[in-house]
Amino acid sequence: MQEPSSTTPTEAITCARCGGHHAAGAPCAAPARTLAFGSDGPADAPELRQPAPQADPLIGSQVGSFRIVRLLGRGGMGTVYLAEHPVIGSRVAVKFLHESMAQDPAVVSRFYDEARAVNLIGHENIVGIYDLSLLPPSRYYFVMEYLEGDTLQALLRAGPVEPRAALEVLLQACDALQCAHDHGVVHRDLKPENVFLVRRRGKAHFVKLVDFGIAKLRGAGRTARTQAGFIVGTPEYMAPEQCDDGAIDARTDVYALGVIAFELATGRLPFQGKTVTQLLLSHLREKPPRPSGIAPVDPALERAILRALEKDPAARFQDMASFADALRAVPSAAPRTAAIPIAPQAPGTSAAAAPALGATPAAPPLSVEVVVPGAAPARMPAVELTRGGLFLRADGALPPLRARVKVVLAHPSLRAEVEVEGEVVRHVSPAEAASWRMTPGFAVQFVSPSPAARAAIGELADELRRDTPVPAAPPSPPAADERLAALEARGDGPYAFLALPPDAEFAEVRRALRALREELEALRARPLAASHPARATALLARLEAAQDALGSPTARLAHDARTGNHLGVARCVAAGLPAPLVEARRQALLAERPERAAEAQRQLARAEVARKLGNGAAALQAYEAALAADPLDLEAHAAYAAFRRSAPSA
Repeated sequence: MQEPSSTTPTEAITCARCGGHHAAGAPCAAPARTLAFGSDGPADAPELRQPAPQADPLIGSQVGSFRIVRLLGRGGMGTVYLAEHPVIGSRVAVKFLHESMAQDPAVVSRFYDEARAVNLIGHENIVGIYDLSLLPPSRYYFVMEYLEGDTLQALLRAGPVEPRAALEVLLQACDALQCAHDHGVVHRDLKPENVFLVRRRGKAHFVKLVDFGIAKLRGAGRTARTQAGFIVGTPEYMAPEQCDDGAIDARTDVYALGVIAFELATGRLPFQGKTVTQLLLSHLREKPPRPSGIAPVDPALERAILRALEKDPAARFQDMASFADALRAVPSAAPRTAAIPIAPQAPGTSAAAAPALGATPAAPPLSVEVVVPGAAPARMPAVELTRGGLFLRADGALPPLRARVKVVLAHPSLRAEVEVEGEVVRHVSPAEAASWRMTPGFAVQFVSPSPAARAAIGELADELRRDTPVPAAPPSPPAADERLAALEARGDGPYAFLALPPDAEFAEVRRALRALREELEALRARPLAASHPARATALLARLEAAQDALGSPTARLAHDARTGNHLGVARCVAAGLPAPLVEARRQALLAERPERAAEAQRQLARAEVARKLGNGAAALQAYEAALAADPLDLEAHAAYAAFRRSAPSA
């Protein structure tokens, strides 16, 4: 990943080809950088292939089940290594945060944001993340898919790209980015070196998007610059709103992919400047040249490219699915299935599934057999399946929390049934379901699935996600009025406004935000009464505030810490926020409200006494009061969880 720099020469641009700095149009003098994934770089740069083992203490070390073999590449935030399993020989890539950055909680959080963002999406055209941990004392890392291939940058460097191959790459990127945007993740640094090409499924150019290191959950960081004021992104591919510190959303990625499409079609970038400032001003002010004036380009492709490069985000394609539809209209486009966004849950399936104004999706046909120790196997309908677990509908008794269960998945797209062990991590009672507009049942988190099971589950989750929503008739004006009034009457807090419980999982939050945004934007664009646009706009402002508060683990941690919601804090910690970041936030909170620490200690002492006396209800109440006072105390969280496991009926 190319990081912003305050030392960029004033008479040079950051070259998208070699990564160095030189005048626009000048030949690349710097050698091509090593790749962050897969092959080590071009054959004309052998000195980059094998770093001296003696110079790197990580080479040969053990990370989980894998042994570090060699360096693959370096970036502004991290270093990527090839690692192998010593027994079975499987290969992974391991990305380490630079040790010099490990003491900054904000940087550590940003590093882990990449792993979380990728894990949220789970698309076949996005590099997979398998694990996230710490190598003591301060080497933060995550383990990801090892890719053997080359970048789109290398393909461009080799000469003109055949139109059908270029369209194939662009359509795969559109599909992957649409999925990312459906999950609220904006890449923000699309460029050819972050589009990796591997040979898979008979395709010579199977796309894997990489380096989500500066990706943002929509609403978690609304500007294009870091707190230090540096530009975040690569100048050659930055949208005007990134150049001018504007709001970032899915259309920012549409613009960047438009730049890539222009480059694939013509062999050159649409904008060039002698300095970074000139380049950014070009994105802001200049119209791009017509691609057909540079190279033979199909008119349909030219129209798609120029629309993607509109300065005003409102004039661009509003999502990647629309961009893909325009690309499929190009005569040389390979036949493909239309890109379909992730189908929202049917009404009643989750807290997010408030009846949307205009869509009634069908339930996915997934058969799940659940085996609870001491009970007969039971078939249950699955409300949702992800790569990490599933939610099952259950109207009767629920298995105990933390219970280990066996789950057997059966579906026509699977070659065989998939059996995996899981742990029950959440209950939703009928009363809670009625209050939160969810389906009653329980959530199961998969526990150490085999590589084959993990791959099968991932493919099945992708398959179910492609189910096409069934259009429904638009609501009547009275029904729309009633719906708007109900939304306006909701409480001011983000959980109340989204109709979410305080311990809502991040998937629930994302679904709630996405469903409500689609509903309100549809009503604003196609009003059924004169008052609807203004009312929908006011509700969208409240939605933005809710998204800012709950849209990412770091933002939600800050909100829940201020409000004393220890259940929400526990969700943030479970999402992978590192302990140093949580402790730093805790110290800042206690510095503002020192009385909280004393109250928390008093309640913890009460809890310990009640526990020893066997008064489970009093102990539970005291633990929860302690966590409400000091919600970022990780030791208190661990003690509370241990007590709940030992006394589930308390």
